[in-house]
Amino acid sequence: MQGVRPPLSGRSAALGIVVITFAVAWLRVGGRKDVLGVAKKTRAQVAAAGTKADSRREGHAGVQGQVARNGETAGAHKANAPGDRRSWWLPALDEENLSGREQLTKRIFTTVEVVLCLVLVGTVAVLSMAGSGLSAEGLQATFAENPAASITLIAACLQPFVAYLLRFVYRHYAQGDTGYAVSNLIALLCAEMLLQNIVGIAGMAVLLWRTWRRGSEGLGVWRAHRGIGGVLVDISGALVVLALAGTCFFASTRLGA
Repeated sequence: MQGVRPPLSGRSAALGIVVITFAVAWLRVGGRKDVLGVAKKTRAQVAAAGTKADSRREGHAGVQGQVARNGETAGAHKANAPGDRRSWWLPALDEENLSGREQLTKRIFTTVEVVLCLVLVGTVAVLSMAGSGLSAEGLQATFAENPAASITLIAACLQPFVAYLLRFVYRHYAQGDTGYAVSNLIALLCAEMLLQNIVGIAGMAVLLWRTWRRGSEGLGVWRAHRGIGGVLVDISGALVVLALAGTCFFASTRLGA
C-alpha cells in the first residue's frame, strides 16, 4: 500500500480543476437564457387571449384542438402547464423502444455502477493482502504503518453510494428531468476529482458526455424553476459525497505536507 504520493502542487491543481468545473457549469447554466423558452407573444396570441381560441384555457375546444395538434393527451397538457412542478421536463424515454444511442447510455450507466462497487471489493482485497488480513488488529497495524490507507478505504467505501445515486440519476434522466441528472453528474465528477479516483473520474466523465446532448436542453429551465433551494435539494446526495470527498482531500493534503 505504500507508494509515492503526489506532491502538494498536484493536489492543489486537482482542487483548482474542481472549482473551475463548478464555475463553468454554473455560468453555462446561468447564461443559457434561450433554453427558458420565453418568447414574445404574437399578435394572434394576444388577440386570442381570454377567448375559446386561447390554448391556455382548459375545458374548451381551443385546448382540445391545440392538444390534438401537439399529439398530447389532455392530462399530459395539464401536467406540463406553466407553474407545474414538472413543466420543465422533457418527453420521457420509452423504455420499450429506446433508440440505439439511449440503449448504449443505459448500458453504460449499469456498467459504471457495477465497476464502482467493484472498486470497494478490490480495495479491501488489496488491504487484506498488504497487511495482516481484515481483522481489527491487522487494520490497525496497516493504518498505523500507512495512514493514507485509511483515506483510501474511506474513498472506496463512497463508491457504492455513488453507484446508488447513479440509479436515481438515470431514472430522472429517463423520465425527462434532465437538469437533475446533469447537475448531479457534474457534482459527482467534482467529488471523484477530489477523491483522486481515476475509475470514478472516467465513469462520471463518460456519463456526462452521454447525457449532455439531451440533458443540457433542460438544465437552464430546471435551475430557473427550482431556484437555489430546489437545486440544493435535488443534488443533496451528490453534495454529501462532495463534502466527504473534500474532507478526504484535505486529510490527504495534510498527510502529504
